[in-house]
Amino acid sequence: MTRYPWWKYLIILAVVLPSLFYALPNFYGWHSAVEVRAPAGTLLPPVATMQDWLQVAKIPVTRVNSDEKGSTFFFPNDDAQGLAETLLQRKLPTNAQVVLSQMSAEPDWLSSLGGKPVNLGLDLRGGVYLLLRVDTDAVIKHALEQDSGNLRTFLRHQNLQYLAVNMTGPQSLAIEMENAAVAAQAQKAIAGHYPDYAITLQPNAVLGVSITPDAAKKMKDDALQQAIVVIRNRIDELGVSEPVIQRQGAEHIAVQLPGVQDTQRAKSIIGSTAQLEFKMVDDQANMAAALKGDLPPGTALFYGVHGAPYVLYTDTVLTGRYLSNASAGVDNNSGQSIVNVSFNNVGTRIFGDLTTKNVGKRMAILLDNKVVTAPVIREAITGGRAQITGFSSLKDASNAAIELRAGALPAPVHISEERTVGPTLGQDSIHDGVMAVVFGMVFVVLFMTVYYRAFGLIADLAILVNILAILAVLSLMGGTLTLPGIAGIVLKIGLAVDANVLVFERIREELRHGMSTRAAIDAGFKKAFATIVDSNVTVLIAALVLFQFGTGAIKGFALVLTIGVITSMFTATMMSRGIIELALGKRRVQKLYI
Repeated sequence: MTRYPWWKYLIILAVVLPSLFYALPNFYGWHSAVEVRAPAGTLLPPVATMQDWLQVAKIPVTRVNSDEKGSTFFFPNDDAQGLAETLLQRKLPTNAQVVLSQMSAEPDWLSSLGGKPVNLGLDLRGGVYLLLRVDTDAVIKHALEQDSGNLRTFLRHQNLQYLAVNMTGPQSLAIEMENAAVAAQAQKAIAGHYPDYAITLQPNAVLGVSITPDAAKKMKDDALQQAIVVIRNRIDELGVSEPVIQRQGAEHIAVQLPGVQDTQRAKSIIGSTAQLEFKMVDDQANMAAALKGDLPPGTALFYGVHGAPYVLYTDTVLTGRYLSNASAGVDNNSGQSIVNVSFNNVGTRIFGDLTTKNVGKRMAILLDNKVVTAPVIREAITGGRAQITGFSSLKDASNAAIELRAGALPAPVHISEERTVGPTLGQDSIHDGVMAVVFGMVFVVLFMTVYYRAFGLIADLAILVNILAILAVLSLMGGTLTLPGIAGIVLKIGLAVDANVLVFERIREELRHGMSTRAAIDAGFKKAFATIVDSNVTVLIAALVLFQFGTGAIKGFALVLTIGVITSMFTATMMSRGIIELALGKRRVQKLYI
């Protein structure tokens, strides 16, 4: 007589009970909500005041949650949510973020114990999908432009006379030396000090300088990774919950923003380069000649946000990399929208030296190569703070502050593809996906019950626990459920019974050979186990390959399939065996209905 060890029942309970608990939040549904957030330094009204605004406007609020980041208001329907968003945006400070979202309706006691629902992907929740192309070639061009000045300084320090340093292409420059002998010396010196450069000696004592292929590849990869970090920081400032940001190919980034409805604002903040630069103005230049292309050496023509031309020195005296904070506000004297910036220790010293040496001169502040303002330096500024004016509205200043706080993108970003999924489509997708799971489960349950009778019911219970385990694992790991993921669950319902079918058919075979019921059950599970492992391992390998090399929807499908393979092997073998042994107990069973 076979008996199931008690420690195996403990393992089953240790898996089943947490699966039930962590899958439970997914059955409470979702509430329409409005999240109110504000950047550091911005004071929001008390929660009670905002509740009073909503009450006076007769907008029903079902619940309010507050934390150190802000407040979340829950509403009974989408109509109330939309009215509340409009009201709060009108009454709150302009740089406050009012974000529409869908929040779980789970009770507080469940969330306090760590329970949370599975994150819904863009195709289920609605939102914005952007495929961004990072212009990585511009990174190399910008690096060469900056290093052209460094090369001049280096050659002077080496006492190597040069005539000119000019860009000859987007990824190359030429150095005209005094003669061939000096050019040969310079080639050796530059190659030793700049290992990432390929230096070629050309006719007429000219050195050709370009980035080596390995260095160029590394610069492009670094730029793409830095762009992902900056975009993630900007999205965090927007207050979007559970965004998906991932690299796609050599120069693309896929961004999914579930729940976002203000598409234009998201695009402008994510895609803006936000390159902040400080350059000195050449007030002695002849503007009429400059507009015709006759510029003094070391200068370039730039335009302001309103189209006004400026002749600026090409050397950048300070950049946004030295910023420690940026916040939008209103100038008390002029009433203009401004951005207050503060520098870190290094930036404070550079800015202090710059303003000390250039009192009475004009300094231009550029954002993405456009002059925002060009004030006259009235006195030395050593406190590490400055104001940027020239914004048309407080909202524009707020957006600029968000971009500056998150950091500048290393290269221009272009939107290659854009898709907007409405919340209605998301709800329809959820309904259709749930119905697919329900119908798939019903058909499998009916078939297993009719064909295997009581043993079929045990297999059906194992399938149910398997689905709950998949949801629990997704919730615990913070995974995202998409439509392909739901397809993976439906597929796994069908595949999960394969293991039980193998076991049950093996038991039938042993019974036909005259084996006793207990011995047949024991032999059925033991002899089918190797086959079950083989079939599931092959599926697991395929799922892991899809997850490793797939993107987007394919990854979602592969993730659910991987989790389902692992959980089904447990439920179909150990759990099913435990239920059978528990049902039979110590009784002598003469016949099995299988």
